[in-house]
Amino acid sequence: MRTSTVWFSITAMTVVSVAVLAFVMTYRFATPLVDPAPPVPDYGLQALIAGITMAAAVAGGTGAGICASTRERDRRLIVGWTAVALLLGTVVGTILAFASSAL
Repeated sequence: MRTSTVWFSITAMTVVSVAVLAFVMTYRFATPLVDPAPPVPDYGLQALIAGITMAAAVAGGTGAGICASTRERDRRLIVGWTAVALLLGTVVGTILAFASSAL
């Protein structure tokens, strides 16, 4: 696997993760039509958790790209585990952001 392919793959995965987390950061729940109305979610905490997860995704993607660039033998393994880590981090960050804003 060439270095340019590694950087392209990791960049694409990181961009998708950041885009999903940016959507989570700006998502607002619709006002329910129930009486009595539930309390308003804490959107600031939701945005904070999504932002921290977004920063971790960017840092992890950058670190993985640098690591894969220097190690020629392990490039496929690094790209594969980076994909797993970014997916898992995005899912966990999304669940935490939505769950914490509902409390």
